[in-house]
Amino acid sequence: MNVIFLDFDGVLDTIHDSTPEKVEERIKILADICKEYDAKVVIEASSKDQIDEKTMEVPDGWVKFVLECLKKHGIECIGRTPNIGKTLKDNTYTEIWKEDEILEYLKNHPEIAHYCVIDDDDLLDLGKQSDLDKIRDHLVKTIYYSDNPEEEGLLPKHKEEVGKVLKL
Repeated sequence: MNVIFLDFDGVLDTIHDSTPEKVEERIKILADICKEYDAKVVIEASSKDQIDEKTMEVPDGWVKFVLECLKKHGIECIGRTPNIGKTLKDNTYTEIWKEDEILEYLKNHPEIAHYCVIDDDDLLDLGKQSDLDKIRDHLVKTIYYSDNPEEEGLLPKHKEEVGKVLKL
C-alpha cells in the first residue's frame, strides 16, 4: 500500500489563501496524486488532535470540512498519526515530533510498502533539531509563505515529486 502523510497548514491552506475554494482546489490536486499513485492518506497535521483516532470522526469546524472534502474527491483517509512529543537538546519539550509519530504509525501498519510526507516545512526546527531528519528522503516540501502567492501550498508540480518518493 502507498500512503501519503498529509499536513494541512502550508499544504492545503497558506498565508495568502485559505479560503474553502482554494483548499478544495489543492485537495483536487491531492486527489489526482492519490489516483495516479494508488495512495491513501494519513493525517499528520497538528490539528489531527480534533480527529478521533479510532472512528476518524471530528466535531464541526475546519478539520471536518477538510475531511469531508477529501472524501468528496475520492481520497481514502485511513487514519492519523499518534501524538508523540520529545525533549530537545535545549531541554525544552515539544508536544509534536512528527518523524517519530510517522515512524510509529508505520511500525503499527506493516502493510504500508511506500510512503511520502507532504509538509510545508522541515517541521519544528527547534534547538537546531528537525523532526524530519529520519524521514527526509520521504518529504515533498510545500511552501506556506512566499512573496509570490502562486508558489504556496500543494501545486501540480508536486505530483512528480510524490511519484519519485513513492518509488524509492
